[in-house]
Amino acid sequence: MPETTNGLARGLRLQAAWCAALESPLYASLLESAADDLESGGPVATIIEGFGEEPGSAALALRLMGSVHRLVLDDTLPDLARHYPSTGGDGDDAAAWRLFRQALIDYPSRIRDLLAGGCQTNEVGRSAALLGGFLEVAHRTGLPLRILEIGASAGLNLRWDRYRYESAEGSWGDPSSRVRFTHSYDIPPPMNRPAEVIERKGCDLHPIDPNSEDGALTLRSLIWADQLGRMAQLDGALEIARDDPLEVEEIDAASFLERELARPRRGVATVVFHSVFMQYVDESSRQRIATAIEEARVFYLRMEPADTFEIRLDGELLGTCHAHGTHVRWVVNEQ
Repeated sequence: MPETTNGLARGLRLQAAWCAALESPLYASLLESAADDLESGGPVATIIEGFGEEPGSAALALRLMGSVHRLVLDDTLPDLARHYPSTGGDGDDAAAWRLFRQALIDYPSRIRDLLAGGCQTNEVGRSAALLGGFLEVAHRTGLPLRILEIGASAGLNLRWDRYRYESAEGSWGDPSSRVRFTHSYDIPPPMNRPAEVIERKGCDLHPIDPNSEDGALTLRSLIWADQLGRMAQLDGALEIARDDPLEVEEIDAASFLERELARPRRGVATVVFHSVFMQYVDESSRQRIATAIEEARVFYLRMEPADTFEIRLDGELLGTCHAHGTHVRWVVNEQ
């Protein structure tokens, strides 16, 4: 078996393990079956031919799942939809796999075209992980916030202050919000802190318009089909986005920050932030981003993978969480 095939199969199995750990049994099973099919030279091998040289950070496995999910959501695959919980299906993984595999045979061009796009998940749940960092900045400075998100995708996390956050020890945000986080915290951050956002901007190389039919479909397709809680959070965020339009600028992160941070802003606390973004940035751009932030002396909040997923403010570890912003464990509790 060619080494490229071995590597791709390992990538599918690794993502299957992550899906299992993050409570997506349907995707875990489908990805294991896809790895088996790839190794036997089935239609999975045909679909992902030519993608073997991509780095693991390109999330090929999730792009494959999202491409097929999109065809489920747009009614191209009504039989498969009967087994996808996102469309009211039963979650039967064995039945789903047979139809998933057949979809690769019936719609190879469409799926390969979708597969060629990037993984543009705008995970709203990560706002629950970032919340404590924003509140920390507001608490330490006593200033309103100016927030700049790089790798903002559709800009849904730029609207973090429009959402409701609840824990056993307190809550924060609009009680009537259509996005509610009620099971995100193992150890919550202090929530008895006010924060006001007076300016928000974001950038992305390939921004998604959440108010367009195509943009909303793209975002929904990248939610794992058996994770209805995440889908509900996304749908609520899309409703809020329609009521609160915000344009994400199409520009690279380094150029965006160099421009936005060129002049000091008085009377506000500027926070540059991102979540699960740096894996997509080359080393030269990383250096430019770091230099722009250091020279401007602004706050730098991020949620990125390490041994686990870490939430950091400048160099300080604030807490940890899982990939989708769940199981947040806060370690900073200054009053």
